[in-house]
Amino acid sequence: MRHGHAHIVISEYGKPAAALIPMDELEELRRLRDEADVAEASRRRAAPTGEAKTHEVFMAELEAEDRRAAAS
Repeated sequence: MRHGHAHIVISEYGKPAAALIPMDELEELRRLRDEADVAEASRRRAAPTGEAKTHEVFMAELEAEDRRAAAS
């Protein structure tokens, strides 16, 4: 693993559950995910939908959703 680009798949009950990949591939995946997040944020900023909310209101709504989900 250290000098190659081998992928190791860890399975659970015969189904893939996790993978070990080289660090350079992990860094590339993170970079691509970050780019996608930035593109999505830009798209949403350019064409907003719904009402504007402050960060505090948004976080309170998320916490309320989490409490409801935990209660069910």
